[in-house]
Amino acid sequence: MFEVHPIIWLQSWASPALTAVMNGISLLGYTRAYVAIAVLLAFAFRLRAAVPLLVLIALSGALTDVAKTTAEMPRPDADSRVQALSLYASELRQRKADTPTEMEDSYGFPSGHVAATTTVVVGLGVLVGWSRRAWALGALWIAAMAISRMYLGRHFAGDVIGGVALGAATVWLGFQLLKVGHLAHDSRVHDPWPAHRIMTVAIVLAASALLIGLPDAGDAGRLLGTAAGALFLVSHDVFARLTAVKARIMLTVIAAVAFTVAWVAMALALDYASASSASALRLAASALPNAAVLIVPACIPARLLRGPLMPEPSPGTAGRR
Repeated sequence: MFEVHPIIWLQSWASPALTAVMNGISLLGYTRAYVAIAVLLAFAFRLRAAVPLLVLIALSGALTDVAKTTAEMPRPDADSRVQALSLYASELRQRKADTPTEMEDSYGFPSGHVAATTTVVVGLGVLVGWSRRAWALGALWIAAMAISRMYLGRHFAGDVIGGVALGAATVWLGFQLLKVGHLAHDSRVHDPWPAHRIMTVAIVLAASALLIGLPDAGDAGRLLGTAAGALFLVSHDVFARLTAVKARIMLTVIAAVAFTVAWVAMALALDYASASSASALRLAASALPNAAVLIVPACIPARLLRGPLMPEPSPGTAGRR
C-alpha cells in the first residue's frame, strides 16, 4: 500500500497530454476549489445544501491536518525513482525547504485532495439525494482524483485509500455529531442549535491551532469563518430572496468580491506580520474571507434583489376582464 511500484507503473504511461489532464483533475481537488464550487451552488443555483457542504469541506481540511501530523508519513516523490509531475512540484519542494512543518508539503497520509473530494461527493449526495447514476459519477470522480495524485507522484495507494476513509468519516461526524443536515432546511423550520454546535467546535479547533499548532491555523480559520457564516445565515435567510435570475447573479458576484477583498486585505496584513503573530494572522486570513463570502451577500437589502415588478392596474381598469 505504501510502495512506489504502482506509481512507477502509472508514470510509465506518462505523456504531456496525460500529465496535463492529471494536473487539471488535481487542481480541482484543492479545498479552495471546492469552496468556490460550493459558493457558486449556494448563490447561483439557490442550493441551501451548499451551506452544510461548506462546513463539511472546512472540517475535512482540519481533520486532514490532524491526521497528517499524527501519521508523519513521507510522500512518494522523496524516492528518486518517482517523477514529480505536479505543476507545482518545484514550488512545493521550495516551500517544504522554507517551512518544513507545513503539513500539506511535508506529509502524505492521508491524501487531502482525495479526502476533500470524498467529503464533497458523499456529503452532497446525502444532502440532495442523488440518483444511482449520480452516485456512480461521483465514485468515478473520487477514483480519478486518487489516480491523478498517484500519477503525479504526490501520494501512495495507501494515502488515497486513507483519504477516502477520512472523507467518509468527516461526513459521518458532520451528520451524526454536528447535525449539519439541518442547515439545508429553511431557517424558519429548523432548530438553530446545530449552527451553534458547529461554531463551538470551530472555536475549540481554532484555539488548539493557536496554542499547539494543530490543526493548521489556515484550515482552522477556514472552519471558523464558515461556521460564523452559517450561524449568521440561520437568522438571515438569503435563499428566500433568490427567486430572480438577477438576484442570483448579483449575490454570486457580491460573494466573489467580498471574498477577494477580505483575502487581499489579510494577505497584505500577513506581509507585515511579526513571527509572534503569524499564526493568529494566518487563522484570521482564512476565517475572514470564508465568513465574508456568506455574511456579506446575506446583508444585501431585499429591495435590491427584486426582479422587475409588474405594473399595477389603473383604477379604471381594475376588476375588468
